[in-house]
Amino acid sequence: MQANQTDIQKILGGVQQYVIPLFQRPYSWEKRQWNILWQDLLELCEEERSRNHFMGSLVTMPAH
Repeated sequence: MQANQTDIQKILGGVQQYVIPLFQRPYSWEKRQWNILWQDLLELCEEERSRNHFMGSLVTMPAH
């Protein structure tokens, strides 16, 4: 496994598709957690001065 730092925009806005590995799937969020994250991201987008938001680790594999 190789860890790399990247921007979330590259993952969400890119053309490559990713697969969440089987060992990662049991750790799922409920609607409440997704709503909190979404509100945080919206606030970042609405600010006049952009700033970083630490997302933590995302474990993915390129889909072939």
